[in-house]
Amino acid sequence: MLPHPASQEFGALRLSSQARAIYTLLFESRGHPLTMLDIRDELGPSLGLQEQLDRRRRELNRYFTFRKTRDGRETLYELEGAKVTADEGPAAINERDRAYVLRLGVCAMCGRSPLRHSVVLQVDHKLPQDWGGSNDLENLQPLCEECNRGKKNLFASLAPYKSEMEAALAETSVHRRIGTVLRAFCGEPVRSDIIAMVASTADDVQEDWQKRLRELRVLGWVIETSKKREAGRTWAYYRLVEFQEWPEGDVRGAIRARERLRGY
Repeated sequence: MLPHPASQEFGALRLSSQARAIYTLLFESRGHPLTMLDIRDELGPSLGLQEQLDRRRRELNRYFTFRKTRDGRETLYELEGAKVTADEGPAAINERDRAYVLRLGVCAMCGRSPLRHSVVLQVDHKLPQDWGGSNDLENLQPLCEECNRGKKNLFASLAPYKSEMEAALAETSVHRRIGTVLRAFCGEPVRSDIIAMVASTADDVQEDWQKRLRELRVLGWVIETSKKREAGRTWAYYRLVEFQEWPEGDVRGAIRARERLRGY
């Protein structure tokens, strides 16, 4: 039996917001199979590129089975049933992906390597699975045992903000993701790696999230920056002093319009 999209059973599954949207559409379309093009037309461009849309649909394979038929060159998808293994916990990372993530042989946080510093590297989820992170390569990174342990302790300290963090990750706009997290901490400093993690999602990788954060100042946000030395590394912290309500429509477009008025 398929769980209703609004049920607690479905809400407890570790799925991205995009995969949940696809499931909801397929659940409501039972008896009428849909192609991936149909799904994109119904849900809009917020789901990202076609490759990303396919990945989000495959994310459902962990919990559900599909009846697949052909309509010419297109595959039609219809929800068939729930897998009995859905509650067995997080899926393991396959050996090929593990080898790919560890191929450079250095920790993504401290830069130490097994050969030069005798550290042991582990495959880490940038966004933890408990927070909805997937096994997609974009969400995996190599960390040494010490950095991985420190990251786990950091996320344990963020437990009181989990609902706010999940709300931020559900936003399709990078500016809204960053802003939502800053507001959630109610004026407390937020470490840079937390903002970087929220800024980038599997469907919207942000290599220059600092620029996106600075752009919030164009909207009238006041953000203070400080630095702190922790475990042999200097971290940047950002504290929200004052914020403005979001402009109507596209945030990025509103920022660009204000920059043009100021002659940037």
